[in-house]
Amino acid sequence: MVSFKYSNKNISAPVAYSSYDTMHSVAEIILPYCSEEASQDIIAQIWDLCAAINDKFNRFDKRSALSFINDNAAQKPIEIDDEMFLVLELCKVFCISTDSCFDISVNSISRTASNGVNNYNLDANQHTVSFIDSSVKLDLGGFAKGYALEKACELLKNKDKKCALLNFGNSSTFALGTHPYGEYWPVSIEHPFFKGRIAHTFNLKDCALSISGKNGRGMEHIIDPSTGDHVAREEMIAVTGASPMVCEVLSTALYVASKDKRSEILARFKGYSASEIYCLTNGNTNIIRVN
Repeated sequence: MVSFKYSNKNISAPVAYSSYDTMHSVAEIILPYCSEEASQDIIAQIWDLCAAINDKFNRFDKRSALSFINDNAAQKPIEIDDEMFLVLELCKVFCISTDSCFDISVNSISRTASNGVNNYNLDANQHTVSFIDSSVKLDLGGFAKGYALEKACELLKNKDKKCALLNFGNSSTFALGTHPYGEYWPVSIEHPFFKGRIAHTFNLKDCALSISGKNGRGMEHIIDPSTGDHVAREEMIAVTGASPMVCEVLSTALYVASKDKRSEILARFKGYSASEIYCLTNGNTNIIRVN
């Protein structure tokens, strides 16, 4: 479902707002300095882009390309298009660079220290993907929102837009330029124990933010690839940097990683920062920088 609102009450900074249910969450856009017609056109293109990504990468949709791969790649190599090949190749690289803490084969039955690298094979000559056995299943749920957000930002930049805020499910955000009335976009995290209370605010400018932790209902949902169990941690992990895609991957990986490994993994991603956010039952918040 798509909603769209437009206001030109302030003629110096007209603004459009739109939301869209996609990728099991609500995506939102704030787009200033555009006419209503131009805003509708640009936002429609972004939502179409998100719908196409969801249709391709949603493993729960039996019509999706990823679902077809999951159902057939153990029997024979499956030919895939350029985008799918690139995404699966990127996920292998991210798996290696995070010591398998980020692993799109996390739902597979078999588990080894490097299963994310070895569970599926890519053939660049034939442009195919194949699985090592029928237990392998790929899940792009920890990647697709960041990837879609990155594509949406590219679309805005290609249209010479200098100012926008995109929020996908309150877990992946990108601030393009600055707020119309400030030097940055303030993006806040709600305290999980006190509705309406802010746990922490990030001041973003040309920067992505990704948050990983328990879901909005306080339930554990991120899986440790090495065990198959849900990760049970009290803290949230926040990652900021230039790429929404990298931020989403890193926030997931660092949440899975043991505390003594987080700095080592983060050091491999130059220009990215991470924090552990501890929301306390007394309403306070402790922030610990990952160094």
